[in-house]
Amino acid sequence: MQIRRSIAALSLTAALAGSGLVAAAGTAQAVPKGCYVTASSAKLRSKASTSSTAVGVTYKGNKCSEKDYDWKNGYSWIKVKMTTGNAKGKTGWIRGDLVHTMAEDIPTCIPEDQSCHS
Repeated sequence: MQIRRSIAALSLTAALAGSGLVAAAGTAQAVPKGCYVTASSAKLRSKASTSSTAVGVTYKGNKCSEKDYDWKNGYSWIKVKMTTGNAKGKTGWIRGDLVHTMAEDIPTCIPEDQSCHS
């Protein structure tokens, strides 16, 4: 019986991880992974660098999903997979100031900010 419970718990954990949900302390919370282009146009690059090869161009409002992050030469970079627009299906790096990520919409509360603790 104990083995069956362990396998069930492991299966649930794997299912949550694969669905974009994170289980913590008995609760499930969605982890935002969506994004959209805010610049009039943005080059999708093969590496997190303005000197790397462009693998596509995407335009304002096109949606994407976040895959990875990097910080190079004073810029944040986000590896994305485009989900709409002319570059749909392409994966590449976009400079962080040219896209809006859903993670930016999550308020962060720090102990020093008393307005967060009501």
